[in-house]
Amino acid sequence: MIPNKFTNSIIRQPRFSVNGAIMKSIINNLERYDITLDDIINCGMELCISDDTEKENIRKKLENTILKMLNNPNVSTLIIGAIKLEEEGINGNLPFDYDNDPNYIYVDEVIGMAIANEIAGTKAIFNFRWYDAKKPGIIGVLDEKGYVFLDDAIAGLVAGCMSKIFE
Repeated sequence: MIPNKFTNSIIRQPRFSVNGAIMKSIINNLERYDITLDDIINCGMELCISDDTEKENIRKKLENTILKMLNNPNVSTLIIGAIKLEEEGINGNLPFDYDNDPNYIYVDEVIGMAIANEIAGTKAIFNFRWYDAKKPGIIGVLDEKGYVFLDDAIAGLVAGCMSKIFE
């Protein structure tokens, strides 16, 4: 009898198995755009409303959650997609005027919302809208530099992870 891979996939619990090399590659690719892990953490903490005595604990939880979520194959693939789309836009290979980030293009928002949703569900989408509107820290820097996709991808990562740690 030939094993049914669909049946086997139902029996097995999904595990995040992106290997460490891929996660490091994502972090290295983000660093090419001057995005560090500390920048992402600081961005999340900038809009965090909590007692000062809890901030260091929240910061540690946020760092652990970000690293864990970079091992989620859906999150990592969406971030890789945002990086690749950014490269294509910079090279003039997208079917819209990348340099002017036209209002009718919303795929960048979809990427950010998908990342947030994958991490923490619907509540994270609302949190994404908050981070996207306020543009704290590295999100604002990326937006000012004209990066169409990375600001939203990072906003989705931060919003999702912040929502996750407060579940």
